[in-house]
Amino acid sequence: MKNPTCPICAQSAIDIGPIVHPCPALVAGVPIDLDGIRFRMMQCTSCALQFKDPLIPMEKLLPCYNSSPENNWEHQPNPIKRRFDQIAALAKQHARGTRILDIGCSNGAILDYFGSSWDRYGVEPGQDAARVAQQRDISILAPLLEDLDPSHTFDAILAIDLLEHLHDPNAFIARIMAHLNTGGIFIGFTGTTDAPSFRLQGSRYWYASLPEHLVFYCKETIEHLAKKHNATVEHYERTSHIRASLTRIPRDTIRNLIWKGVYACKGFAIAPWRHKLNNNPPPGWLSANDHMLFVLRKQ
Repeated sequence: MKNPTCPICAQSAIDIGPIVHPCPALVAGVPIDLDGIRFRMMQCTSCALQFKDPLIPMEKLLPCYNSSPENNWEHQPNPIKRRFDQIAALAKQHARGTRILDIGCSNGAILDYFGSSWDRYGVEPGQDAARVAQQRDISILAPLLEDLDPSHTFDAILAIDLLEHLHDPNAFIARIMAHLNTGGIFIGFTGTTDAPSFRLQGSRYWYASLPEHLVFYCKETIEHLAKKHNATVEHYERTSHIRASLTRIPRDTIRNLIWKGVYACKGFAIAPWRHKLNNNPPPGWLSANDHMLFVLRKQ
């Protein structure tokens, strides 16, 4: 069977290993039936994007997002732990106006943190989450970016923990640029396969094991997208998803190194261990520097 092509640049891709999802599998707190499908991780030979094969269809994912309970996400997350301050500082530094859109804004917590000095708008498919965002004085314009009226333009657009959910990143960035004013900025926050922790676990990495995570970027991929859509990379840094405590960092690291060692030894030929290792993802690693935060500017 011929390998699928890259969803960004349509170039050939190579198979780099199996992906294992948790059982039961959940998307936004809602069960999803994966029909016993075996998933593989592919990597583009041109832009280095990694992606699941097959991609889980949007018609399976959207009902989960739409029916997700509002309390699936923290109502009032710790803004320092979740790096809201860092994202807001980048927006303030690079944006040339105050009209801002958050795509997949959930319950509006991050825009609420930005404060009323910004003209705040959101796109959110979850009905409960969108209702809470509106209570925070955030104008919800559409459930999805493709539903947004073309007349709406912004000085800054956010996509926080969203890019990994896309079926067509190329079309998404094209829509972003269409909704940005000239000189406007796009701030993205997503996982990066450049991370040593991601490379250690490969296709079995915890971040890839979440069913709704479909595509996985690195710095090379972001630079490819920027060039393709006439944008410049104004800022790029690798960081962790959360600001973790000093005790969590070694704990997460040790757990994952032990998992990798036992997996490499095939569970020491102990059948229950080998079965568990082959059919379950490794431990989470939220403290790892496995995310990237970047700013693209429309030319």
